[in-house]
Amino acid sequence: MGLRSGELSLREPVYQIFTDHLMIVLALVLIPAIFLPLFFTFSQFMLDFFKAVRSAILIMFILEYLLKLYVADSRRAYATNPWHVIDLLIVILAAMNFIPQAPLGGIGRSSPLLRLLRVTRIFAVAGRTVKRAIPVRPVEKVTPLFSRMKINILTDGRVIKGAAKEDIARYIAAPGHTWIDLQEVSEPDIDFVSDTLKIPKVILVSKVLKESYPKIDFFKDFTTLFIQDSKLQSEGVDIKDIRILRNNMLILWAGNYIVTISSDKSELFDLISYGLAIKDDDFIVRILYSIFSRKISDYEDIVRLMEQKITALEELPVSRMHPFLESSFYFKKEIQKTHSNLLHFKQVLGTIKTRKILPGLKDEYHSLFGILHDESVYLSETSDNIRDNLISLIDLRINTVSVGLSRVMRILAVITSLGLIPAIISGLLGENLIDSPYPVRLPEVFLLVLLIMSLTAYAFYRRGWLR
Repeated sequence: MGLRSGELSLREPVYQIFTDHLMIVLALVLIPAIFLPLFFTFSQFMLDFFKAVRSAILIMFILEYLLKLYVADSRRAYATNPWHVIDLLIVILAAMNFIPQAPLGGIGRSSPLLRLLRVTRIFAVAGRTVKRAIPVRPVEKVTPLFSRMKINILTDGRVIKGAAKEDIARYIAAPGHTWIDLQEVSEPDIDFVSDTLKIPKVILVSKVLKESYPKIDFFKDFTTLFIQDSKLQSEGVDIKDIRILRNNMLILWAGNYIVTISSDKSELFDLISYGLAIKDDDFIVRILYSIFSRKISDYEDIVRLMEQKITALEELPVSRMHPFLESSFYFKKEIQKTHSNLLHFKQVLGTIKTRKILPGLKDEYHSLFGILHDESVYLSETSDNIRDNLISLIDLRINTVSVGLSRVMRILAVITSLGLIPAIISGLLGENLIDSPYPVRLPEVFLLVLLIMSLTAYAFYRRGWLR
C-alpha cells in the first residue's frame, strides 16, 4: 500500500534531518558517555551532564526509528530488516531508562544487569554505526536482455511503421529505393543488425552504443556517417534546468538504400518521411539533406538559448557569486559538448560539399549543402564565442571577488598595524605610570599614541590601502 499524502510530504524532511552521518556522530558520542562513568569517578555535575547527553542521544535514536517507520513504504519490511531490528533493540533499551515502572527502570546505577544492558546497547549502536558507514555500491546499469528496436521503412512513397525484422533484408534486396530507420538499438540487436546490413560489429558498437563525434567513414561497399541527434527538450527557468537530448545516429547508404540507426528514439523519420516527394535519382541525397537541415535547425535553437543564458549570467550581481559559479560551470559543460559536436558537424558538411562522398551530387543540392555548411560554420563560431565569453565572465567574477577580499585583507592589516602601536608603547611603559622612571604623564602618552597612529594611518592612506 502506498504512502498517504501526509506521510509522503513528511518523508523528505525526516531523511534530511536524521541523516546517516548525524546518527553516526551521535552513536560515537554516546559510547564514551556510557563507558566513562563506568570506569572513572566523576563529580555529580559531570554525572548529570553525561546523563543528559545519553538521554538526548537516545531520544534522537527513538525519534529516528519511529519517524522512519511511519514514513516507510512498507512498515512490515522496514521493521523486519535485520539492521532495523537492532534499531528497535536500541529503542527498547533506551525506553527502559525513561520509564520508571519498566521492569529494569528502577535498577540502580551500580546494578550489574543495567551495566550489561548499557554495554549491549553500545555494541548495538556500534554495529548499526558500522552498517551506516559502509558505502553503498551504486547499482550498475544493466543492459536489457531483450530487444526494444523499432523498425520504420519508407519505400515507393509508402511509410511502414513497426515493420518486422525480416522485412529489412527483403526491402534492401528490392529494386526500388528504400529508407530503413532503426530506433532504440541496443546491445541485443547488434548481432542482427551487423549480419543483416553486412557492417562490422565493432563499428556499430563504437558509433551507436558509445560516445563519438560526427565523422564520415568510407568502406568498400558502403559509406557510414555518424552524427549527434541533438535536440533542445526544455529551456527551463534556470540554467541547470536546460535539457538537451543527445542521441547517437549512424547513417549508412549503399546502392539504392539508406539506413539510419539510432540508440534512442528519434523524430527525424516522422518529420521527414511524410509528404516527402523524392525522385529515384536523388533519393539518398534528399534524405541526407533533410536530416542535416533538421539538425541545423535544432542546433540553432540550442545556440540561441545559450546566447540568452549567457546574457542573463552577465546581468547577475556580483554578490550572487555562489549561484553564478554553480550555474556557469554546468553551463560551460553544455556549451563545450555543443561546440565540439558543431565543430565536427561542420567538417562533415564541408566533406559533403566537396562531392567526395556523393560524386553525382547535382548543382542544386551542392548549393543547398553549401548553405548548410555556411550555417554550421556560423553556429560553430557563435558557440565558440559563447564559450569564450563565459570563460571571461567567470574570470571576471573570480577576479572581482579576489579584489574585494584583497581590500578586506588590506584593511585588516591596517587595523592590526595601528593596534600594534598602543600595544607596544603600553607594554614598554606599563599600565601604571606612578613611580615609573619615565618623566611622562598618562595624557601625554595618550596624545603620543594618537599622533603616531594618525601618522601611520595617513601613510597607509597615501599608499591607497584605505581607498
